[in-house]
Amino acid sequence: MGTDRIKEDRRVRKTKKALREGLAELLMEKDIQSITVRELTDQADVHRSTFYANYKDIYDLYKQMEDLVLEEVGEILSGEYNLDTKVFFGVLFRYIMENKKVCRPILGDHANGPFFNRIVRLFKASCVDYWCKEFNLTEAAEGMESYAHFFLSGSLSVVGEWAASDFARPAEELMVMLATLDDSFRESIRDKFVCA
Repeated sequence: MGTDRIKEDRRVRKTKKALREGLAELLMEKDIQSITVRELTDQADVHRSTFYANYKDIYDLYKQMEDLVLEEVGEILSGEYNLDTKVFFGVLFRYIMENKKVCRPILGDHANGPFFNRIVRLFKASCVDYWCKEFNLTEAAEGMESYAHFFLSGSLSVVGEWAASDFARPAEELMVMLATLDDSFRESIRDKFVCA
């Protein structure tokens, strides 16, 4: 019975992945409003009843795609944000490249949309916490969250632009650029909140 459950879980995971990737491929061609369940299930080679066993509609699937990316990126943040910035961006970019089919439409097409705002909030908490630890602050100084929001909005917009270009620029080039910007920005944070 336990083995059957594991097989079923694997089968469900495989089916959900096929549907996510099928939706991501269709989003490269058209807006979400234009995608039908039949079109998606044909693309993913999944029966319509299987789709409806897991999702209410296309929008529910898309929301769950976003939630999964946020959850997985959150796990990266919780374990890796205390690393050197270039290493952290390396871990993040590796995740994006390993999941590029799904990350491309989510990161690339919705700058300043709800997902973008959610991921900025996710990063902001980790960023402020990291600065506090780095500068031996017991709590975030007033205004520090605004600085984090500014920095992260810009950095994540660059990542979104990269995804929208279908990852045309080398990831290493972007990682170095973002790490360099982060180093400069941390100096500004130190000057503003620690040395002032």
